[in-house]
Amino acid sequence: MNYNFKKLFNFRDVGGVVTENGEKLKEGILFRSEDLSKLTKQDIETFRQLNIKAICDLRMPSEQKSKVSRVQPGPDIELLSVSIHDKSQEFTHFEFLKFLVSKSTTVDFEKIMRDMYEHMAFGCHDEMKEIICFLSDANRVPALIHCTGGKDRTGFVAAIIQLYLGVPYETVIDEYLKSNDLIAAKMKRTESFIRWMSLFRISPEQIRPVLEVRREYFEDVYQKIMKQYGDIGTYLEKGCNIPRGCLEQLNEMFLSSNEGQ
Repeated sequence: MNYNFKKLFNFRDVGGVVTENGEKLKEGILFRSEDLSKLTKQDIETFRQLNIKAICDLRMPSEQKSKVSRVQPGPDIELLSVSIHDKSQEFTHFEFLKFLVSKSTTVDFEKIMRDMYEHMAFGCHDEMKEIICFLSDANRVPALIHCTGGKDRTGFVAAIIQLYLGVPYETVIDEYLKSNDLIAAKMKRTESFIRWMSLFRISPEQIRPVLEVRREYFEDVYQKIMKQYGDIGTYLEKGCNIPRGCLEQLNEMFLSSNEGQ
């Protein structure tokens, strides 16, 4: 479905996909996107028409300050800020510039991304609990989850939710990889900016691992989750210590009977 945003390129519905049992996840329950800092007036109006009641912002504090959301919390919109990024990797703009200039020839961006996914999967159990319990409250839907690009942190959380609800793995991967098409132009501009900041010491090939989602990023941690916990439900309940009631509410919101709809 096209939501006709001019400044949101990776905005989409987490629902609308079919589970292994042939049930369709309800649409209009949970949306996902990149940050909301560049919305036009028309975009804000389009956003309001979706009646979103809660926003889960997965960005770090520095990202929130540099890209201030144009949709602020208030009586009609509740906000939860939960960063699932490794806090040790948080840079100010100045620190990032120094990093690029001093280490650009040796930094392994693919390793950075793999470490990030490892941290999200196994170092953010408390944060995942907070996110899932927040989103499972029927009084908070429709809801939105977002980060800066809407591809990695948001993609990870959305994929875990879809897998828990029974969406086939390959369908989940297809949804996860859609970010590459939706934000390709935006990432190309980011690539040029980062290369310029590094005084062109960084090649396009070197920076590309940060600018796209890759099947292996998610698949590596997924296989580790399955090996350790057996299934996503056990990972969420035992690993992330999410109360069964929250998971049941999430299931009910997305998979309750569609009769009369």
